[in-house]
Amino acid sequence: MPHVPTGGPSGAVPDAWRALLARTWYRTMPLALRHSRFLAALYAAHALADSSGALLDEGGAPVDLEDLARSCGAGLETARRHLDAALAAGVLADRSGVLHLVPSAVPDWTAAAELLAAGAPAGRAA
Repeated sequence: MPHVPTGGPSGAVPDAWRALLARTWYRTMPLALRHSRFLAALYAAHALADSSGALLDEGGAPVDLEDLARSCGAGLETARRHLDAALAAGVLADRSGVLHLVPSAVPDWTAAAELLAAGAPAGRAA
């Protein structure tokens, strides 16, 4: 049977990160995060990462906010809030202007949830 590419990044960091997200992190995330577009933003970040976990486009430039927003089906403001929440949780890191996946043992989901709740429009969840 021929190999069919799955379309996602492959490498030690993205593979470990995705496994943590799907198996461990999801179970420890507050419901508010699991039931929002935040989870879609995390999967979009994984899909945009290269094999070392850096979020770079095909030309090697850092992925911009528009690409992340498009990938998770969110507007720019919402994508920025989700990006900030992922940084606060410690699952993404900004290293010299390039975002990187961080396979953190214990993400701070409380910080992410609080950041999203503080910036949510009145009457709406993150």
